[in-house]
Amino acid sequence: MISFTLFRVQVTIHPSLWVMLLLLGALFTGFSAGVPGVALFAVALFLCLLTHEMGHSLVGRCLGGGQPEIYLAWLGADSCNESARLTRTQGILMTAAGPLASLLPVMLVTIVLTFILGNPADALAVLGGLLQGQIPAVFMEMYPPMVMVFALYLVQISVWWSLLNLLPVFPLDGGQIMHGLMRSAQSMHRLSLAFACFLTFFFLILGSLWMVFVMGALALFNYRCMQNQPD
Repeated sequence: MISFTLFRVQVTIHPSLWVMLLLLGALFTGFSAGVPGVALFAVALFLCLLTHEMGHSLVGRCLGGGQPEIYLAWLGADSCNESARLTRTQGILMTAAGPLASLLPVMLVTIVLTFILGNPADALAVLGGLLQGQIPAVFMEMYPPMVMVFALYLVQISVWWSLLNLLPVFPLDGGQIMHGLMRSAQSMHRLSLAFACFLTFFFLILGSLWMVFVMGALALFNYRCMQNQPD
């Protein structure tokens, strides 16, 4: 176990997290950049995970006080602050802070690109290419290839991780926000189930088997919650 304090937030990392990060790195990169590429993907994903949870923790502490803690393990990440006192609106803001904080890495890359290119429009054009997995040849010649590969992973994970978490499916952040806006937990789970089923078929058509598995698992989770939730 690794424990440290960052911005007065206690962070604990279970060893299984590194196994999960490397497995995901191997799955998504297909070893296209070799073992170093897998390691860089794992580091980029770790930074996005930590930034995401820090967003929840810092905004939650700012709004409701308390002492937040972050726990990272192979099953995912969790930010808890049992001593915080949050209203419904503040809880929604705290939840939304996670996906927004996840965008900080891509914002940083955009700032660096703007500084290098001297033009925000050119920086956004390069950023769009990175999102599609394309690194300009001139950048590969000017800078170490592994640096550019890391920037590519950082941009892709930052953007897609934020979008994934904003999907209105419980217990993703989008589903948590929907839960905060709705009075009935049963209704929230019904909507989550409907969205999850739709997205399962959507990703099946696109041929993204990984997302089919994720959305299918979330659909099953919400179905079971509906069965256990009183009307």
